[in-house]
Amino acid sequence: MLPQGGHFVAGSGSIGTQGLTETITQTSQRGIIDFNSFSIGKSGTVKINNGAGATLDRVTGGNLSQIMGTLSATGSVYLVNPQGVVVGKSGVVTTGGSFVASSLDISNQNFMAGETLRFTGKGASDGVVKNLGSISSSGGDVFLIARSVTNAGSIEAQNGTVGLGAGQEVLLKDTSVSGGRMSVRYGTGNVRNKGAISAAQAELRAAGGNVYALAGNHSGMIRATGSAMRGGHVWLTAGGSVFAGGSIFVQNHDGSGGAINLTGANSVGTFSANAGANAVTFTDTTGFAITTSSSGAPSFG
Repeated sequence: MLPQGGHFVAGSGSIGTQGLTETITQTSQRGIIDFNSFSIGKSGTVKINNGAGATLDRVTGGNLSQIMGTLSATGSVYLVNPQGVVVGKSGVVTTGGSFVASSLDISNQNFMAGETLRFTGKGASDGVVKNLGSISSSGGDVFLIARSVTNAGSIEAQNGTVGLGAGQEVLLKDTSVSGGRMSVRYGTGNVRNKGAISAAQAELRAAGGNVYALAGNHSGMIRATGSAMRGGHVWLTAGGSVFAGGSIFVQNHDGSGGAINLTGANSVGTFSANAGANAVTFTDTTGFAITTSSSGAPSFG
């Protein structure tokens, strides 16, 4: 099983298939490909050679995308399918740039222009985005966007941001600012993390709904260890409640304590936070019960 019916609608390049491997070669800096379907079977491989550029793969057919095999890219990949995207337990996604999976659409003009990217649903798509496998970016960010987002696998972006965003409109900002890269607006949505997240920064945001940061098969661990350009920072933001049962490790690139922001109408459960050698800074509007295993006492903003 490989993607079907792909053709460039913006930018330029070629698509070829040999056996169980589909190769996409993009010759422009940014490109958009419309597909009838975009799924990869357990033995299938899709390779995207787009240099340091970005490719938007949009699914126009009626089936959700199932990544059970391997998807790799030299640059950034944006996989948009209103029916949903699932990375299965056997699925592996690796990119040199960013990886974004979304059931909310983005306009061709916005994507080709770059900068702040606006993802929005046509009548609010019910397609879910779920990771049960492995997603990693060596030089960019990873964002999962839908009305319902779940990570029960592993996501890694050591030099970037991992973001799980649920709502009817999600904005991805060009660069990391003090409030994070992702803004979730309008509608209701739920975010669930019971997998492993490892990044410079992490954002779990739900508009009008709930954020579930729970212990699971991967211990529900969120690690944000910063980079030379970004401090170690975790945001848990919900229009409804924040449910906790996992753990967070935050630390800046230089080894000093990082920061955790908790925002929601209320909270349920306890969260274990390890700030490394120095105290983590908490900003909490939920009344959370937080325990810390760091050597210094936490400070509350």
